[in-house]
Amino acid sequence: MKKLIITPENPQGILVDLTAEEITQIEQDAIKAEQDRQEYLAKVEAQKQAKASAIAKLSALGLTEEEVKAIL
Repeated sequence: MKKLIITPENPQGILVDLTAEEITQIEQDAIKAEQDRQEYLAKVEAQKQAKASAIAKLSALGLTEEEVKAIL
């Protein structure tokens, strides 16, 4: 993998190889980003399920759809 370094001396930039540490960091960042994405999706899904459960419970109490929407 390479990176582009742009400096005043090299306004067009120069390509240099990434160090082993930089490659490791990029891989770790990608793994962390995927974990964060999965956690976020799980949280969103849990919120959707909680909302659906609340709607079902309120409807079971005899509230109309309009009343349930007004509460939520």
